[in-house]
Amino acid sequence: MWHETYEEMMNIIISIFRLDEYRPKEDPKSNDFTFKAHIYFDDAFEAVGGSRHLNKYAKNLVEVIKEVFGIFKNIDHKFFKKQQQVPDQKIIQTPYGGRLIVNMPQGNKIVVHFKDKELIRHKKRWSQIMYLYYLLGWKLTRKFYTRWQKGEDEQKLKEQAQKEKHNTYILALDGDTDFQPASVMLLIDCLRIYPHVGAACGRIHPTGSGPVVWFQKFEYAVSHWLQKTAEHVIGCVLCSPGCFSLFRAEALMDDNVMKTYSTESKEPSHYIQYDQVACLHFGSFPPTPHGSPRQL
Repeated sequence: MWHETYEEMMNIIISIFRLDEYRPKEDPKSNDFTFKAHIYFDDAFEAVGGSRHLNKYAKNLVEVIKEVFGIFKNIDHKFFKKQQQVPDQKIIQTPYGGRLIVNMPQGNKIVVHFKDKELIRHKKRWSQIMYLYYLLGWKLTRKFYTRWQKGEDEQKLKEQAQKEKHNTYILALDGDTDFQPASVMLLIDCLRIYPHVGAACGRIHPTGSGPVVWFQKFEYAVSHWLQKTAEHVIGCVLCSPGCFSLFRAEALMDDNVMKTYSTESKEPSHYIQYDQVACLHFGSFPPTPHGSPRQL
């Protein structure tokens, strides 16, 4: 997220809470996967009286989360019953800015990472790099390294780590994406059925009306329904859109993938390939045994 409007933030937060309702954390009937939502908010702070405080866009996000929490928490309650609201939360100070953790009604978590551009690089690509290294390099890998330090069998740990990497996915979303749980399930099923597929992307279309939106719909149709479909038939989708794509952790953690994507832009091609597009380019990396993206 960056400077989305209140309505755009409402779209994505409702979608996340909808997924929480669809896949409760503690429900034994839906234990096929668990999830946690992470929101990376760029340029979330402003200077106030010599100190750094959340700006109006970041405060809007907090208000949206409170509002949506109240809606989903009380969705089955009687009208005159006392309404339950989100418990008081504190924003924890971090080296990159601040962090807010909210437990959704069905037990899954939303973690909001508020980035201060005076402490860490801003813009979308660096947020992507930040969550790749945090979720894959720190959250996923660290626990196996800790167990190895305690003396557990190295070969068994490698096998367990490889299995977890293969079955861990990252769903990339834009700050204004509106999606249904069924769309997420289609992407997950695709990666389950095809173990050599590194990523799967859905078909996205703009909403609204007017000449500009008409042109956008045509542009999206050509890109997603024609170009990417053709690339899929050939066998290599070159670019997975960052607004709705599911990536396999095992593919992202292959040699030189994350390292290449975190290259600091020094040449004109780098600015075009890395900084001016909000997606991950699989075609720019060496071929991997996990293949390339697939389009649904």
